[in-house]
Amino acid sequence: MSFPPPVRYYAPLLVLVFGLATTWLDYEINVANDLARNFNDVAAQAHVTGARLAKLAERQLARSELAMFEDDLAAWADEPWMKLAALVDSQGVVIADSNKSWAGHPVKDTALAPAMKLAVKRNPEPRQRETRVPDQAMVFGAYPVVMGNGRTGWILVVFDRTDAETQARVDAGGQLRWMAAAIMLLCFCLWAALHFGFADRLARLTRSVREFGEGSAVTVESVPGGDEVHELSVAFTTMGRRLAERDAERVRLEREILHTSETERRRIGQDLHDDIGQRLTAASLATMGLITALETKAPELAPQAENLCGQIRQTIGAVRTLSHGLAPMGLSDDDGLMNVLHELAVSTARSTGVRCVFDCSAPVSVSDAAVAGTLYRIAQEAVNNALKHAAPGEIRIGLDRSNGHLVLVVEDDGDGLPESLAAGSGIGFQVMRHRAELVGGKIDIGSAPAGGTRIACTIPSPV
Repeated sequence: MSFPPPVRYYAPLLVLVFGLATTWLDYEINVANDLARNFNDVAAQAHVTGARLAKLAERQLARSELAMFEDDLAAWADEPWMKLAALVDSQGVVIADSNKSWAGHPVKDTALAPAMKLAVKRNPEPRQRETRVPDQAMVFGAYPVVMGNGRTGWILVVFDRTDAETQARVDAGGQLRWMAAAIMLLCFCLWAALHFGFADRLARLTRSVREFGEGSAVTVESVPGGDEVHELSVAFTTMGRRLAERDAERVRLEREILHTSETERRRIGQDLHDDIGQRLTAASLATMGLITALETKAPELAPQAENLCGQIRQTIGAVRTLSHGLAPMGLSDDDGLMNVLHELAVSTARSTGVRCVFDCSAPVSVSDAAVAGTLYRIAQEAVNNALKHAAPGEIRIGLDRSNGHLVLVVEDDGDGLPESLAAGSGIGFQVMRHRAELVGGKIDIGSAPAGGTRIACTIPSPV
């Protein structure tokens, strides 16, 4: 996965991070609210309990019923959240406590010491006093009690909120886990929807469009569904079908143009051979008769007539070569391609002085005249390119059939391609490629074993 990650990854990830952060904040807020609510409840309970115990202590001390107060005080030990309650005299000595274990002990040596610190402060009005330790777990209260003889005692209470705080965190933690699990499930469903609903289908569409663009597929695959991805695939499918139809029409028109061009070439070649060639032959025969007459009547003019006759014969040879190049005879025959390639090699060697050979180890029959004509024109162009650019000493034209394909190879031992044509960008190479593509073939250009250039054309063999 590259960075930044695709939408199907970072969108669920962002939702997950935001959701977990929000859930954690909600957890903290819930815990804080629950603790604050519980503290208010405990503080109110401590106030009510302390006030009642103070009144009870005053009544029973007035009646000298200390033992009864001790029993009543012990009964208050079951009060929710209350940890300890005690009656303390003005000297700070415990008179009675709810646990019945601290009577006679200085209050500073007991868990009631923080509450006693509240009692010794001036308190003009008899009311609850409470405080909290840093963890907010304890609530202390001090309430005045008139004990007689002008003395004032104190009811000290200690309320423990540890269990309530723990329970509040447990409840909020359970809610946190459920919310986190729900958010993770939601993010997974979001990823699945983005991946399988959009990303995977877009990837399939992209792959199909790429294969269509590269030519390895004839149509663009339609992606099912009723959303925008499906509509996009339908648009691409329609576009691909129209492009395929236009491409097929273009190929058909190009083949017709090529066929028309070949027909016109053949007509011009035949006209050169049948008309111009015949006229030149007649002129050559007339010139030879003129030479015979001049040798008798004007011998001094006979050499000029012989020179003229030689030029006419050279012109006849050039016209014959040109007509054969424009209209190679016998291409429609099964062995026609081998014959015209052999003739191309012979005529090239005769006209240029460069050794040119045709190599065909086994007979190769091509019954399709269009394929045979395409291979001949490609060989003709490759030979001309070698003569024009490579200054070769030898040119080899090879024809073979391999793995159901016709393979035409033209090699030379020349200087190789110039830098301007090294990538096969010349007009001649483009024409060869275009001709090969029209019959379903391809052209490969590279270096020959002898150090020159090697041009190979591979065409599916016609049935």
